[in-house]
Order: sequence, then C-alpha cells, then structure tokens
Amino acid sequence: MKRLIKPSFYFLFISTLIMGTTISCSSNDDSGNDDSGSDGKADYALWLQLGSWPNTTQYIVGVDDLTKGSVSLVGNGAEVTSKADYGIIAKNGFYYYPSTSSNFGKMTKFEFKNNQLAVVKEVPFTYQKSINCYTWVDDNTLILIGTNGDATKVLYTVVNATTLEIKNGELALPAIAAGFSAYNQGNVEYSNGKLYVAFSNMGVWPALAKPGMNIAVVTYPSFAVEKVIESTDADGNGGSNMWMPTSTTDESGDVYMMFFADWMTTKESPTKIFRIKKGASAIDASYNFNLGTALGGETASGFWYVGNGKAIVKYIDSKIVAASPSTLFNTKFALINIATNSVIKKLDLPADKGSQLQNVITSDGKVFIQVNAETTKDYVWEVNTTTGAVTPGVEIVGGYDYILRLDNLK
Repeated sequence: MKRLIKPSFYFLFISTLIMGTTISCSSNDDSGNDDSGSDGKADYALWLQLGSWPNTTQYIVGVDDLTKGSVSLVGNGAEVTSKADYGIIAKNGFYYYPSTSSNFGKMTKFEFKNNQLAVVKEVPFTYQKSINCYTWVDDNTLILIGTNGDATKVLYTVVNATTLEIKNGELALPAIAAGFSAYNQGNVEYSNGKLYVAFSNMGVWPALAKPGMNIAVVTYPSFAVEKVIESTDADGNGGSNMWMPTSTTDESGDVYMMFFADWMTTKESPTKIFRIKKGASAIDASYNFNLGTALGGETASGFWYVGNGKAIVKYIDSKIVAASPSTLFNTKFALINIATNSVIKKLDLPADKGSQLQNVITSDGKVFIQVNAETTKDYVWEVNTTTGAVTPGVEIVGGYDYILRLDNLK
C-alpha cells in the first residue's frame, strides 16, 4: 500500500471538528492474529488512518491477541467513509456513534463482525449540534453532553443502548458571564445518582476562556442542577473531545477530574487532579494532586483509570519540544497513583504521535497502550502496573499515517 504524507495532528483534529473523519474494518495478516473467531467478532480493534487532510480515510483492524504477532492493512480493509468517525463510543462489544452533521443526523449502533462495521440499529438524532463528552450511568444507559448550534445552551441526551430510545433536555446552568460568548464542556462523570459536568465560559477566538473551573452537580434522572462548584485552583474544563478520557469514577464511587492548560487556557495553568467523594457536592478539600509538578513541570492531556488507584496519563514532553519544536512525536506516558498523589514511573516507551487519541485500554486485568512511534516499529505495549515495566506485544505493520484508537470489544 502506498505510503502517504503524514498530516499534522492539528489538521487531523480540525478535520474531525469540521466534517468528521472515517473508519472501516479489515482483517489481520497471517502472522499471528486472526479476528475471524467462531462468532465473527474480534476481541480488540485498532483504528488506522491513511492520508492527510483533507484526503483521509480510517480503517478498523480486528485483533484477537494483543501480546504477540502482527497486524497489517496490506491487502485488507473496508473503507466506510459515510458511516462514522473515530469520535465513537465502544461498550460491551458494540460501537455507538452520535452524528451531529447537518446531512446525516443519526444515532447508530454498530457491531464489528466478519470484518464489517455493521449497523445494528439507527435512529434520527438532530437535537445536539456538537457533542463534547459522555458517560455511562450503567451498561445500558449512555448520557451525551453537548450544545446547540451557537453553544449558548448545554444539552443532554439519554440513550437506551439496547433500543436506542432517546430522551433530550437542557441543563439549567448559570448564564454565560458578561464578556464571554458560549459554553464548552469537558469532564463528565456519573456516581451515586449524580452527574458531574465540568464546563467553561468561552471567549470569542482568539480570546481565552474565563479563568477558573466550574463543575455542575446534576441530580439524575431529573437533570436538576443542584449547584455549581467553582474554583480558581485550576483552569479549563478538562478534556473536550469524544476520544480521550480526562476523568474517572473509581471502584468506591469517588470521582476524579483532571484540569490542564490547553488552547483555551493560559499556559501557566498547572495540570491538577481533583476529587469529589461519592455522593458529595463539593471538591474534597483534603485532596489536590498537582500532577504537573509531579511530572516535572509537564502538561498532561489524557487520563485513563486502570484500577486499584492507578492510572495512565499522557503528557507533552517539553524536552522533545525544546529540541525539535516542529515534531509531532512529542507525547509520552506515565503510570501514576491517584490514591497517593504520586508518579510511579514515566514509561519507557517511544514518543507517540499526536496528543488527542485513544491509546489505552484495560482487558482481563492487563493494561495496554498503542504507540505510533517515529523511527522504531509500532506496537501495542503491555504495562506492568506494579513496576511500570513495558513489554512489546502485537506489532502494527506500516502502511498507515496515524494510529487513532485501540478498543476492547469483549
């Protein structure tokens, strides 16, 4: 397959916002993986992109074993440009895709089976014009948080994952502050009958967002806004995309949210993690994890909880940026302990290409990270969450320009 010029991640990100990107599925090569089990389903899926903006296509490759062998697009792949993009939601062996485009406007449930991204069910979806975040109340109840067309209202949609029955409504948030023009949402978590929705008041580009952070405490299922937590301890609203988490709810029901400097906040704003105890309506005053300081002054942008108080974070390596400001391969990973506010280890992995991608999954008690390296081979790596040691697993053979997602489809 012809090797295409690699795009900058900026254009990859913008292309998703403007028109959506595309995905499809393919079979593996014969060197150690086979996604054609007895039921035709793969255990895992890799999303790979070909091309540069605006000529991009995405593919799904099924993988049954992340610890060995290799996987390749060569001679395989079914392009599905009109079906979905990588801002998709994986849950219990299915994909859920809310399209907000003016010419599509559908909520689709997909199944990746027999090397096809097959439609299971599809219903009209036109209420929200932009979706920034989502959370699951339970295995069958998906909540999407987004806005209307000019982002002057924050909207919610409740989706029944089995029937795709939809309920829509608006969150009664405080009015947009004077001098600002829109809402933007980021972190969202559900715990113990409450939704926690982080949001910002946005300025008109290139103005920054209103300083500080806000977390709406929303009673579920009434969606009444109980209160808004306000703090000046950090800025922004956490992550505002559909393909990389920046918050979590742990086994005890405690909520953790990460806030960090991004394009809409001051670069002096530190990366911090805050905790809301189960059922509470205030930030836990005894907990304030300055992750940026613990990482040596770095800014994190992704946060995957992997269990037992531990998480994987993605951060921009400032030494790489200083040495080569134009490189796209500047993103690294660290294993942290959110229970003890500490960095266990910066992982000995190649620098990854692009910051806003779905890199990390857990499966059967194991943790895996996919890395798109610059000069070395690309692998899905297994992480020892006790020591931080990493082991290369399945090799992702070339012929692509980006590795976009790694999903657990079990």
